[in-house]
Amino acid sequence: MATIEDILGHFSNATPVLVSGGGLAFTALLIHLLSKPAERFGLVDRPGGRKTHEGLIPLTGGLAIYGGFVIASGCGTEIVSPILLLGMGFVLAIGLVDDLYGLSARFRLATEIGAALIMVVWGGKMIHDLGDIVGTGSLRLGLFAIPFTVLCTVGFINAFNMADGIDGLASGCAATAMSWFIFATWLTGQPIHLKEWILLAAILGFAAYNTRHPLRKKASAFLGDSGSMLLGFALAWVAIQMVEGGPNRILSPIAVAWVLALPVIDTVRLMLQRGLRGGNPFVADREHLHHILLRKNLTPGQTSWLLVGINGMLGGIGVIAHHLGVPDFWLTMGFIGIFVAHYRLTTYGCRLDQADPAARPLPVPESLNALSVRHCLPKAAELPIEVNPTSDGIDRYREQRLRHY
Repeated sequence: MATIEDILGHFSNATPVLVSGGGLAFTALLIHLLSKPAERFGLVDRPGGRKTHEGLIPLTGGLAIYGGFVIASGCGTEIVSPILLLGMGFVLAIGLVDDLYGLSARFRLATEIGAALIMVVWGGKMIHDLGDIVGTGSLRLGLFAIPFTVLCTVGFINAFNMADGIDGLASGCAATAMSWFIFATWLTGQPIHLKEWILLAAILGFAAYNTRHPLRKKASAFLGDSGSMLLGFALAWVAIQMVEGGPNRILSPIAVAWVLALPVIDTVRLMLQRGLRGGNPFVADREHLHHILLRKNLTPGQTSWLLVGINGMLGGIGVIAHHLGVPDFWLTMGFIGIFVAHYRLTTYGCRLDQADPAARPLPVPESLNALSVRHCLPKAAELPIEVNPTSDGIDRYREQRLRHY
């Protein structure tokens, strides 16, 4: 009669495909199992203000991905670093509190710094040099290695959180990044860590319920702050792992930046533009790239697939160029060029919105008790929409918003 040890021993010899398949299946199962409890405890996203989805959507993506990752990791030969699990669990817990009750920006920033320090101090994950990005040899960080790694980790957690604004975008970008990291490891001939396969599978298990495709017209589960922070932290861990090892590193830091390009570039551009206007760089608005594309009459599904495709293409450029021996200096110049092009195109898109009254944001009536939204204009122009405090008036208003966006 088989014992528990025999069963676990059988799974320990499983191939990465089988074990990662378990991560996908467990994540998908948890999406189903957590939907009702999420509604009971209020862990749901409600439409209103800047959110134009229909109905209550469970914010269970982070819990499902973490649960699927942990369960599947217990079935493989590789023991996942307990520091990684601790860090992921920490940001997940903070994100859940934020999803349920709301946290101040300062407190969230402090906890993100704490999570980054867990990774650096206890996990030993650190960026020691930036490669030959200026053409004069490897640029070592020395004493600045710890603060720079913390800054990059916190920045990417927030960049990924900001990218989670449309169905399938954040999960799609995470899946393409993990795929390129795995492919880059394979190109070097180094063993691919099982946790990377499992993490990719868990992301795909969630993406099946979060991405719009022919079998699903809208998302049935969201990441929430808990999920986006979790994925941002996990991807930062894997990204730093890619640049470790000195001359035997899998990817150079600038090649990793190409893999993570779209969320990072869009976030840096937004914060820079907000700062130049004299506003708060951390105040949410509707000037993300996906918002601009939605105002150009692309559907949410088209917008998500387009941006995920662009992110995947940029990641491919970084990985293949590094493998072919393209100097870091030229990859850096190309990355700067992509940022400048992105900045100019999005600025031009905002100016077109300013000139087109139909593309301006609809006013939010006070009867809905919603927050006002500012687009590219300092003051939103009001469109002639009749709304009264009756339920019929509110329904008509929401329908017009959905058609508009």
